[in-house]
Amino acid sequence: MSVAAGLIGAFALKLLSMGLVFALAAAWSVPSSASPADQGAASEKSAVERACEAGEVAACLNAGRILVQLSGEARAIRARDMFARGCELGNTDACHLLVPMLIEGRGGAQLLDVAAEVAEILCEAGSGQGCSWQANVLSRQAASDQQIDHENLIAARELYLQGCDLDSMEACGQAGALLATGTGGPADPIKGYDLLERACRAEQWQACANVAVLARDGLAHDADWASARDYFGMACDGGIANACNDLGIMWMQLSDRSGDERWRDPALLVFIASCDGGDGAGCSNAARQLREGRGVPTDLVRAHDLAVRGCEGNSARACLLASDMRGAGEGVEGDAQTARALRQKACDLGQSSACAMVDAPARQD
Repeated sequence: MSVAAGLIGAFALKLLSMGLVFALAAAWSVPSSASPADQGAASEKSAVERACEAGEVAACLNAGRILVQLSGEARAIRARDMFARGCELGNTDACHLLVPMLIEGRGGAQLLDVAAEVAEILCEAGSGQGCSWQANVLSRQAASDQQIDHENLIAARELYLQGCDLDSMEACGQAGALLATGTGGPADPIKGYDLLERACRAEQWQACANVAVLARDGLAHDADWASARDYFGMACDGGIANACNDLGIMWMQLSDRSGDERWRDPALLVFIASCDGGDGAGCSNAARQLREGRGVPTDLVRAHDLAVRGCEGNSARACLLASDMRGAGEGVEGDAQTARALRQKACDLGQSSACAMVDAPARQD
């Protein structure tokens, strides 16, 4: 018998000894709230699904991969069932496909304890991603109650480091953040910076955003604004909305310091990208720049629209800006009642200065 076959056999035995997978089949059945069409789809098993149930691992993977790409909860349930069967048969690929569904609650109930048990077996078998998932569950459980479970955070940090050593770049990014902030153990910002850089190079975009903060603020080495802008740019391009906002702020600061207005245009572009990504602060900054015409043509209509979007995204500053513009009729018809409601929302969002102004006339800047 080959070494690989021996490892797979041991992996399967460990799974079976814990009775993990099909013992939970009842929890994955089609919910009664599913539509008749979904219930019918769940009962129509293909030949490849039947082959999976008969013990053919390749069929489990093929059926699951096809089903998970299709729409409908019933198909997600069937995909998860196929991956569960493949995992039970000792196939690590099937287990890797199963665990995120258990963590995210796709294709059935969220089963964090089961996900952690399968992930632990994967981690022990040398899967860095398995270690990262196990740590992810521990991190969630650590913050699930009113008080933080520090023991779980300590264990999660060690598992992220172990996963990083096993080349999981997701684990490197998480470990880097925990080390940089001193979460789950002593702070080590220099090592944290190195791990975040490594993860960023592997296109872990949140790691890029985090290492940018360290570079900007000089938290691990001397402050390096050029590197910070580069990392924020990578994170922004990768879809991290708040990184776009941070990059825009740095472009505006660069213009303020140098007197070179050419950085205002790229600042507005990334503020809008941040807003489009759902970051209310980015909407607020784009609105303010357009209202004031800072390096770009003044556009009060667009500024008001962006401020409203930012307020809807729970930016208190955007609510105040929208209130001012609404009350003054800038870019929109004046409406004192709507302006008051916007000030009230800013107050509700924690902007203390807005609370004293709720019943006052909108500010005239």
